[in-house]
Order: sequence, then C-alpha cells, then structure tokens
Amino acid sequence: MKPKKKNKSKFVRQKQLQSAKTKKTPSTSSNEQKQQRQQQTASLASRLKKSRGTAASTPPPPEWSGVGKRVPQKMFLTPNDDGDDFKSCHEECYKGFHWEEPKNLPQSLHTSFESSFHDLNDSGLFLYDIVQPGRKRLSRTYVTRTLVGCPGSTYRYLGLRLFSHPWCDVAENGDALVGGNKNDKEGSSLIKLGYSQKCASSLLQIGNINTTLITRTNSVLKERISPMVKPRGLVGSADYTLTLINRMEPTSIKRDLKNENLFGLGKTSVSWHKDSGLQDFSSIAVYHTILQDEGNNRYDRDYEYDNKSLKNGKGSQNNTPWRVALRVADENNAKTPALAVPLPGGSLYYLLDDFNHTREHAVLSGSNQLRYSSTHRVAREGCGTWQYIRDKCDSVLSSCRYIIMSASSTAVPEKRDSKVKESDLSTAKRKKMMVKEVRAHQQLITEIEFEWLRQWCIQGQRHARLHPFWHRPIERLQESYKQLERFSLIAIQILKDSSMTVEKKTPGVSEDIFDVMIEGIEERMRLRVAWHERLQDPIFASLPPETQPFNCPVLDRTTTDKKCEMTEDLHGLINNLRKWRSSFVNQKEGNFGRDKATIASGGQENSSSPIRKKKKNNAKQSSSLTKKRAEKGCFQLEKHAIYNGQKLRTNASYCVSQRS
Repeated sequence: MKPKKKNKSKFVRQKQLQSAKTKKTPSTSSNEQKQQRQQQTASLASRLKKSRGTAASTPPPPEWSGVGKRVPQKMFLTPNDDGDDFKSCHEECYKGFHWEEPKNLPQSLHTSFESSFHDLNDSGLFLYDIVQPGRKRLSRTYVTRTLVGCPGSTYRYLGLRLFSHPWCDVAENGDALVGGNKNDKEGSSLIKLGYSQKCASSLLQIGNINTTLITRTNSVLKERISPMVKPRGLVGSADYTLTLINRMEPTSIKRDLKNENLFGLGKTSVSWHKDSGLQDFSSIAVYHTILQDEGNNRYDRDYEYDNKSLKNGKGSQNNTPWRVALRVADENNAKTPALAVPLPGGSLYYLLDDFNHTREHAVLSGSNQLRYSSTHRVAREGCGTWQYIRDKCDSVLSSCRYIIMSASSTAVPEKRDSKVKESDLSTAKRKKMMVKEVRAHQQLITEIEFEWLRQWCIQGQRHARLHPFWHRPIERLQESYKQLERFSLIAIQILKDSSMTVEKKTPGVSEDIFDVMIEGIEERMRLRVAWHERLQDPIFASLPPETQPFNCPVLDRTTTDKKCEMTEDLHGLINNLRKWRSSFVNQKEGNFGRDKATIASGGQENSSSPIRKKKKNNAKQSSSLTKKRAEKGCFQLEKHAIYNGQKLRTNASYCVSQRS
C-alpha cells in the first residue's frame, strides 16, 4: 500500500520549519562562536589544571649540569662566546625559549610589522605609563607602549590598567563585528569611532599578523613542547587576544636607563619580570625589529655584534646590540647562569607553555638603534574586558527587586524568576536575597570606581583622546555608577528606617545587610585613601597638563544633581550605619539586652547602677560592630584618616588641587 502524500508533505513541512529555525543571524552566530570559544578555553584550562597543575605549582627547572664544572664560573652565557655551554644550559633550563631568524620568516611579515609600527607611531599612540611597582613610589616607564587587541580588552600591570585599541571592526555594543554590511569598507567602524584611516589600517594589520603568529606558535608547540609534556600533547593556549607593542630608545638617546646589577648585563630598557595576567601555560610570541632611525623601516640583517664586549656584558659605545636576557626565577637555583641572547632585527622569539611560570626575562638596551617589539599574549578570560563589566552591570542592575520592594511596603516584586514565590517573601530566603543584592551592588560600585573610572582618568586627557573606542563604554560605566549610587541610597534609607522603631522595621532586613553595607563602604574609604596618596605623588606635577589626571564627574562630584549622590564623608556614613545597626539589634533583643534578674523582677531595673550602665554601654558598643569585627573582639571604631590636621576629602579634585 502506497504511503499517503499528505503524510509525506507534512514531513517535508516539518523539515523545512526545523531548517528555518536553525538559521541564525550574524549577531547570534557571533554570540554562539564566543560561547563555544569560552567553553573550549574553560575545558582546556580544567584539563591543564587537573593534569599539570597551575602556574604557582609548576616546579622550577633543574639546576644546570654545568654548574661547578667551569672555572671561573660565569654569571651569564651568550651563544657567541659560550657555544656548547650555552646550548646545554638552554636545553636543560630554558627549553621553552625558541627563536626564528629573520631569513626564516616571510618577507610579508616583516613588511606588515614594520609599516604598522611606523603608522602607529605617526598616530601618536605610543605613551609612557606611570606605574607603581611593588607598592613603592610611582615611576615612569623607560619605554613608550600601546595595547592592541580584541575589542574591549585591557591589560593590568604594576597597578595600572591599559586600555586597548581594537584590531578589527566593532559593532555598536563594542563587540567584534561579525558579518557586517558588505558595502562597508574594512575598518569603517573604527574610522566612525574617531581613528584616522592610517591608524585604522595599521590596527587591522596587527590583527591579521596576530592570526599568522597563532598558526606559527601552534606549529612550534607541536614540534618542540607537545612530545615532552605529560600527558603528551596537552599544552597551553596560543590563541593570542592582545599584544603590547613597545617602542624603545637606545642608550645614546635614553641616558637615564638603569644598570642590571644581578649579572652585570649592562643597561636595561625593561627590567626582570614575568608577564602577568595571562592564562596558565599559555605561550607568548614576540616580534622585534631594530631600526637605525625612524625613517629607516628595514630591519638590519647584517648587524654585527662585538663578541669581546659581550663577555663583560658591556658593548662598545657604537655597537652594543639589543639582547633578550633570561634567568631562572628561583632563589634555590641561583647557580644556574642567565642567558643573554643578541637577536637581529626581524627575529621572532617565543616563550612557550610553562616558560613564563618559572623564568623571568628582561630587555638589554642597544647603543644606537631604535627597537620596536610586539608581544602577543593570551589574557585571562572572565574579567578585565568591556564585555565582562558591561554584562556584569546589566546583571546586577536588573536584579534589585528585593531592594526596590523593601523601599515600599506595598510593592510586589516582578515575577522574573519562576522559582521565587510570593510566599517566600516573608521567610529567611528573602533576607538572604536582600543580602546578596546589597553585596553585589557594593562590590560592583567599588570595582567600577577603582578598576575602571579612576584607572581611565589617572592617565590624562591625551590618553582619553587617543582611545576613541572607549568613550562610549566609559560613559556607560558612569551611568551605571550613578544608578548603583541611587540603589545604595535606597538601601541606606531602608536601614535607617528599620533602626527607628519596630513599626518602621522593614521585612527582610537583618544585621547581615548592615554588615555588608558597612564593609563595602569601609573598603571604598580605604581604597580612596590609597588613591589620594597615589595622586599626591610629585611625579604627576612634572607631567605635561594633557597627561595629568583629570576629574571624573560622577566621582569628583561635579554634577548638579546632588540628591542622587552619596555623601563624600564616608567615615560619617559608616558611623551612622553602626549606630543604626546598634539600634536595630537592641530593638530585636529588647532594651539593650536586659539581664534575667531584671526580667524576673517584673521588668524594673536600676538604671543608675554602675554595673547596669557598663552592661548597657558594652551592649551598645558590641551591637554596632559587624559580625566579623565582633568575632575578632574589636570594640573600637576605626579612627578617621587625618592628613595635615584636616579630615580627608575623598575626591580626586581635592587631590589635584593639593598638588597644584
């Protein structure tokens, strides 16, 4: 019997409908690609952690077998002077360091890199950074640099957050543009943001180069590292997400460079360090070019090195080469010599897999040639990007239902979550949800202020002008900050009302909410004191006006709407919150915790009794403390920070005025 055509046509329609549902718009495809990439990264990270540990647990390399065999013992080795020893030490202790000579790289790679360096410099993108190494006094870097990477990426080092320039076209929301309008030219979105045609082209070129370096790094990993790790082939990522491009001037121009004193290697442009903020076991690729002058865009293949001068780490005045120095970062392995490797311009070198975990590197200055380097890295995911902080703001600001509901006794929470029932609103769950909301708001407002807005403003107006991609994100963060302050004011008013009388006590309010609010504001006050000290550093007064810190409207109280702003006197606010907490707790316990004898006697008490007064004062004092402080037995309020006999003003405008 033949099947009915109706059933067949129905089956066809179902397939067509299913096919139509699976069709995706470019934006949806982009989001799914991003999620898939994040899942793959998380999967690799978990497998690496399970099988090979973390950066902190990576064992240091063994001590070089040549230690003690050579007399006199050398502090560092070079490939020209110590051929066999250098090779042996490199293979035993520095095996993750690998380089490719200029002749082994395609000419197109040299041309692309050098033209990009030249155009980025012409666009003025290279800036000095004011950093704070080891919480010491601020200092200016010896090199100028710029960050280029995935749209919205940043890189934090030595207390400073660098904001990147995008290396691809971007969408309206700041994400990478996928499948845009075919009629738009490549780079048109960057030009709309404010980048020049020349600058936009060079940024896109860096992005294309990055793709090439990913491929080359994976090939080197497969050949040199994969066979040696256990389990075999489980190596870290080389999917570079950003590059830090440095412009380094030689010692003939830069007279204030410091000497490398550990091994006597001479002047350094970049001191000993590990690259921070990277994914564990991720590789690093560095291309560098050496130019005789800014107008000469050809790398110098025929540069000759003075081998005799390298023996003492000092070159002759005219031809000291640029070198990459490596050392084992282990106090118990101090006998392994360092390596000083002179690489000709146009070289590409790698720090593969776990190399950055246990070794440090430095850049030793050349005497006459200008050096550019592009350091491609895999930044940690999950924080430090515009997409991360944007989505976090949206999530936290959309989850304030219990705070808003508590502000009005007649308000009913919006049913966004089917798991939350109205019957739960009077239970302990409501208290937990309110604590969770207040904590999220306080943590986010602190993060926006100190990790984003202050980091942006401290780098000056010139930096802001040169980063047009970030203008809209910074504006959105300021708006989010103002909204978070409004919610904080609502929460503070709720706590104040709940401390007045039992009739005004808001359902769901507990001591935990007081504690979270107090601890959050205390943390902001502490960080503002630290930023006050930072802005007082005399280094800022020595900078040109365009590179000095500037005021942020929402932080420095230059807006006109004062009703929606929190008070600048955080110390006074904390004291009020402590008093309200004490009142709230005493109401709950009843008349400052009357003793059992008083209650048994019918509620009458001798208020003039010294013992009664002492108990009452102790109860007041202890109930004003957060649970954390009470557990530590701390019964004294923090003294307010005093500078020059005056109460500390916490806004940056005050700090700037004091400098001037």
